[in-house]
Amino acid sequence: MKASKNATVAKIRAVYGKRLKENDYYELSSKKKVSEAAEYLKRNTHYSAALSNIDTSVIHRGFLESLLNKAYYDQYEKLCRFQHLNEEPFYNFLLKRFEIRELLKAILYLNNDSKDVYIESMHAYLLKKAGFDLIELAKASDFKQLLNVIRHTPYYNIIKNIETDKNGTIPYTKCEVMLRTYYMKWLIQTAKSEFGGKSLTALLDQIHVQTDIINIINAYRMKKYFNADAQFLKENMLPFYGRLGRDKQYELFDSVSPEEFLRTLTKTSYGRHMENLAENMESEQFERELVKLKCSMARRALMFSENAAVSLYSLMYLLEVELNNIINIVESIRYNKSKSYMESIIVVQ
Repeated sequence: MKASKNATVAKIRAVYGKRLKENDYYELSSKKKVSEAAEYLKRNTHYSAALSNIDTSVIHRGFLESLLNKAYYDQYEKLCRFQHLNEEPFYNFLLKRFEIRELLKAILYLNNDSKDVYIESMHAYLLKKAGFDLIELAKASDFKQLLNVIRHTPYYNIIKNIETDKNGTIPYTKCEVMLRTYYMKWLIQTAKSEFGGKSLTALLDQIHVQTDIINIINAYRMKKYFNADAQFLKENMLPFYGRLGRDKQYELFDSVSPEEFLRTLTKTSYGRHMENLAENMESEQFERELVKLKCSMARRALMFSENAAVSLYSLMYLLEVELNNIINIVESIRYNKSKSYMESIIVVQ
């Protein structure tokens, strides 16, 4: 029988209690410069430790975002080390997702013949943590060399048979779908092997909603901006069906327009939780409502579950939303967006 992780659950709830509140976002969105936003985060939020040795008066957007991303990952690692959660496979879920993210970034930059940009965007805090050599990944000049870097990892067998075109271009979307499908299958199988009862149900429910939302958002974007047909969507979405069964998902894909897509979505469990969905054709607002729905679910799980895996998985999603809120505000400040615009794109928890 595994030791109780009640202390970890309590610690996770305490971390969530320090999250940014509505007033914090109000203050951030009132700033005129990136340096002012950084100074507010340093003086008034739980990011103070991450920014303690930083001169915020000269900080630029990219460096600030890098520091915030590192703080996010450091928080995950700190919680995993507490009570030795990192010794159990499921608790590697964020590292595994980040490994796939770095791999996909490298593929994208290879296709654009800009591997130097990948080196600049690489998250240095992952250098000693990733299961493959990120420096060697950055040096890869073609798909064959990239595969050689990951030969000893599970990712190699997932994408090794993918063929490039005559110019050496790697089919990015195909790689993305295959790697993310592998990740979600690993997540589900690992959860099933390590947990049971209400804890497993809570985890699987979050994972299934997550895959549903990914598919809904991606399908809507492809239909709205690229006029993608049903067959293309069926081939390029994650092959998972949570609360949105396969038939209902395919019905969405068969929609002839973005407007019909949203009208169809109103008839699902997701649409019924989103007000004025059919009348709201702004993709940013539509996606924001889905994120709010997932946040609500994660908060409930965090509040009621006594399982450390459920609590940590929920927390990292909620902190990721917070991180994205801050990054969106910082970028909006950089490009002189209005305060009302900033307020319209954040999700307050």
